[in-house]
Amino acid sequence: MNAFDKEGVLMTVAVTAPTVPGLVPGGRVDHRTWLIGAGSPYLISDFLALHRWSWVLDPRGSIHAASPDTRVYLGYAPDDPTVDTWTIAITGTAHDPGWKATFDRHTPVELVLDLLTAMHTRTTR
Repeated sequence: MNAFDKEGVLMTVAVTAPTVPGLVPGGRVDHRTWLIGAGSPYLISDFLALHRWSWVLDPRGSIHAASPDTRVYLGYAPDDPTVDTWTIAITGTAHDPGWKATFDRHTPVELVLDLLTAMHTRTTR
């Protein structure tokens, strides 16, 4: 590529593209799907039904769910601007404190589902 410097002198500029390991010119590029946008909360309700969580719908349209052992809470408040859209909380014990993770309305629902799935499949206590 040719360009002029600030004094008007013609220069040649070499531009190189970054290399990607395993990628060859003309080779196949795998398609990637990026998680953008909130997604569908029905992915979560399918998970809850499959794993026998109990849940209630309050008058504001928010969902409150509990795992079968009642140690995990999931809250979904899509229309309440005063709280985060998603809340996942673990109740503590006399020896171990609980914790809480919150996600706003722009968080892809797949990330919330991934956290719930990881928690469900863990076997350690």
